[in-house]
Amino acid sequence: MAKKLLISLGILLVGGLAIAMAKFASPLTQEELNQKFIIFNPLDLSQIAAFSKYRSCAGHDFRNPSAATGKKEATPRSLKHYIKVKSSLYGKNGVVKAFAPFDGKISVIDDDLGGPGDQQIWLTPDSISPRQWHFIFFHIDLEDNLKEGSAIKAGQLIGTANLRRGPDMATDNFDIAVKFTRPFRVPAVDAPFNHMAPDVLAEYERRGIGANDLIIPEKDRDAVACLIDPNVNFGGPDAYFAREGLPGDYLWLRN
Repeated sequence: MAKKLLISLGILLVGGLAIAMAKFASPLTQEELNQKFIIFNPLDLSQIAAFSKYRSCAGHDFRNPSAATGKKEATPRSLKHYIKVKSSLYGKNGVVKAFAPFDGKISVIDDDLGGPGDQQIWLTPDSISPRQWHFIFFHIDLEDNLKEGSAIKAGQLIGTANLRRGPDMATDNFDIAVKFTRPFRVPAVDAPFNHMAPDVLAEYERRGIGANDLIIPEKDRDAVACLIDPNVNFGGPDAYFAREGLPGDYLWLRN
């Protein structure tokens, strides 16, 4: 009798775990896709000249499964935004600011082929759910008082862009992305501007940029492929695009 009871309890436990795992790994809900968790502008727009568009041919191939569909898009493209700083700031470190877009924590610090002073910083909103959105800065010199696990508040200075990179040690850009993680699945990616609160988007609109202006539709990118330059590689497995990119890759802010 006791043995049968233990077997039954084991079956219930395994079944319960399987149901929980399936739930945590399931596709994103519409509510999750609609979340506006970026409540503070992560950038000082007075320092910024332009943004590359989502699905542009700027930089290198950057694709993960789509948060909306769960599928990886067909051909190389950049599913993040490169941020061009104003010309007076090219190559300057410790100047171009990166702010926390919400209350949360620093969940990941990744050297990403760089190292201290040039890191990939993942910021995660406060939540106990294993299904999480993340805002990611690339090429950041993290503030000295911050580390992996540090709590952050919306509007807090996280660090500054490392613009002393590249062959000339003077570049004009760094980058941002948004990802969604859940158990047993590769992180999914989505357009950052899809998750900005209305008052944050209003700051961009005053500079002549709307959220939809910064997204190249998937069908349009599928119709015109990004050009790969096999002679360009700054490390890592991703294909790099031709340095000139394609017309319309960038959107310039109005001063």
